[in-house]
Amino acid sequence: MCGRTACALDPESICKATSFKDKSSGKYRKPEWKESKSGMDYKPSVNIAPTDVTPVLVNASHFNHEENEPVIYPMMWGMIPPWHKGDNIKSTGLSTNNCRLEGMKASKLYGPSFSSGKRCVVLCEGFYEWQTTKKESSSKQPYYIYSPQDDGVHIEDPKCWDAADWNEADGWKGPKLLKMAGLFSCWTSSEGKPVYSYSVITMESNTHFSWLHHRMPAILNTDEEVMDWIDSGRVPADKAMELLKPVDKLTWHPVSTAVNNSRNKSDGCNKPVDLKKPKPVNPLMMNWLKKANKPESTTENTKSEEDSVPEAKKMKRE
Repeated sequence: MCGRTACALDPESICKATSFKDKSSGKYRKPEWKESKSGMDYKPSVNIAPTDVTPVLVNASHFNHEENEPVIYPMMWGMIPPWHKGDNIKSTGLSTNNCRLEGMKASKLYGPSFSSGKRCVVLCEGFYEWQTTKKESSSKQPYYIYSPQDDGVHIEDPKCWDAADWNEADGWKGPKLLKMAGLFSCWTSSEGKPVYSYSVITMESNTHFSWLHHRMPAILNTDEEVMDWIDSGRVPADKAMELLKPVDKLTWHPVSTAVNNSRNKSDGCNKPVDLKKPKPVNPLMMNWLKKANKPESTTENTKSEEDSVPEAKKMKRE
């Protein structure tokens, strides 16, 4: 599954990191950043949750039939069903942040988007996953998963992004973004505004990732795969399905349970932590213990708010 991502870059950096080589000129080009017409703006964060707005790579033909090149458009994470009534788009009654590959074609929500070529690539620095395979643990440890980086490059370090370079001859020389295959749709509000939203396609994990979770996002590794996935005019649906395979090119590190709370936007959410070191004691509980002045009391049996599993609404799945 995929329930939280990190995308803390400004639009210009995202465009540079998603640049592609133009076959006619031989030079690298940055995809154009399209402003949302729904009034929903992208807000960079290392702790992105469903219903947040993030940058998505799509083919320009969806906005202008005469164009056929990649563009970046901010969309809401969590596909809005076309039958949704009312303008509260963040409460549709469905959990649509993920689309299961196995039932995608037959789904009454995702099937039409797939068959009509509404394929997109979700851009982010990485995503978070909570280990569910360690049965003896009472709390789920979160991990930050991202594309393998060159030596000396730490994707969670803003300095590595600041030091990155881009030019038309060589393209992007910096940290590598993670590119996940997705589907999108366009829903129209009562005011006539188009609202674009997307879902991340997920599949059964391979042996490389199954130690952490039994599901994983469909990740596109190469520029060719990315271009083939979004170009529905050139690559038909059945051919595009062949691009969706579990990948081995992933790396990760454990992070603080502070990421469990989607309201926590601290820059430290995606920083690595040492699991061998004890977790910090909740200061409120420590003060209470001091006041109680009971020597036999310890903090071993207390559980900080950060140790809770990620909050989730009990919603019907499509």
